[in-house]
Amino acid sequence: MTINIKKNIKVALGTFGIVIFAFFALQFTQSGSTALKIKKGSHIILIGNNLGSRMMNYAYFETELYLRYPDSMLYIRNMCDGGNTPGFRAHSARPTPWAFPGAEKFQTELAKSPDSEGFNEYPDQWITRHKADIIIALFGYNESFEGPKGLENYKAELDAFIKHTLSQKYNGKSAPQLALVSPIA
Repeated sequence: MTINIKKNIKVALGTFGIVIFAFFALQFTQSGSTALKIKKGSHIILIGNNLGSRMMNYAYFETELYLRYPDSMLYIRNMCDGGNTPGFRAHSARPTPWAFPGAEKFQTELAKSPDSEGFNEYPDQWITRHKADIIIALFGYNESFEGPKGLENYKAELDAFIKHTLSQKYNGKSAPQLALVSPIA
């Protein structure tokens, strides 16, 4: 019993540390022109791998945003899922796992039909449904297991993801603001 309590405390403290890091990443940037502009009614969508997915278990990040912007009526959705990469976001109810056109070239071992059937929308459709003004992307941890030999492929995949994301108008008006959160140590 005490082992579970200690484990839960460690998980909670670890998650809190991640949230604080992400929060400060939002607040402090190298240039004032690159800071996220959080306005009243902003729609903030988190996408990424298990780092972000685990944040669903503890609402520290969302709570901190609401505390910092109490009158902003923020709309926050966490769409992170373990195993996701910038271009690979599989779902059993979609015929292909690719997050954007051309993403299959970065994951050749997975570039096959999953024989899935269903009607789950693709990531861009979900993000559009939520009218994203700001996207916070948490990628890099899964890709780190490819080691130094996988670095160039990850850079190319991330670059393609950034270009694709910034070319969209999920909110129907303008390209989203994009913040990249690197994996923890």
